[in-house]
Amino acid sequence: TFYNHLMYWYDTFEEDIPIPGLKIRKMKTRWGVCNIKKKLVTLNLELFRYDMECLDYVIIHELSHFLVPNHSKHFWSIVEKYCPNYKEIRKKLRS
Repeated sequence: TFYNHLMYWYDTFEEDIPIPGLKIRKMKTRWGVCNIKKKLVTLNLELFRYDMECLDYVIIHELSHFLVPNHSKHFWSIVEKYCPNYKEIRKKLRS
């Protein structure tokens, strides 16, 4: 389930991040959203159509926003730490 994957990655993160809440909904233009103030990760319902590595990438991406709120080099270095092949997965999600 989405929640189990979220908790798996939350436990995997070595950095100190808040325990995130989870919301799942249909979104037209995004795979995930991180609300830092509400400590909430929202995932696109359509992710269930993709393989688990895509779901895991989106979760890692959103959890990384708890550490870096933008898409700077530092942000992508955190994503890459937990998802070394993130560039290939992003291509999959865009196709």
